[in-house]
Amino acid sequence: MFGSKDPHHPGTQLGSFHVTAARTSNGCGEGALGTTGSWEFDVKLARQDGQLFWDNGVEIISGVLAADHVSFSFQSGVAVDMRTEDDVGMPPCSVGRTDAATGVLDSPDDPVHGFTGTLGYSFAPTADSQCDDLVSPLPGKMQVFAALPCAMAFDLDAVGGEEPD
Repeated sequence: MFGSKDPHHPGTQLGSFHVTAARTSNGCGEGALGTTGSWEFDVKLARQDGQLFWDNGVEIISGVLAADHVSFSFQSGVAVDMRTEDDVGMPPCSVGRTDAATGVLDSPDDPVHGFTGTLGYSFAPTADSQCDDLVSPLPGKMQVFAALPCAMAFDLDAVGGEEPD
């Protein structure tokens, strides 16, 4: 009566992919937010009717799948409160992060064995935030960014892992 499709995992599952990300640019400063020149992660992908679903294990991000059935893009964002309970007396500071990706699946048909692409992160203080201390730290504090706003970008190379269920 209600079907067997899992509403929490939309689209036709393409499987899990192991992604290697290599930094191509960084205007945020070496080590900003603990970043390194390369990193690896896993993602699950699904697609349907002009959409690609990127499941990073925390959330499913809906993106655009082009008419060629291989080119995709997505954008998402989050605001992070940069103050902790130890920052008593400091002015409010939140930083908005915008994530933007483009890529190309290795096949318009199933199975998909991998993809290549780019992933960029942009950071900027949110409205009414006072975040100067993240760039020019107070005594005893660590520098978080070399500059704000800033951005960094990575090239992505992914290979298929487990097959979809």
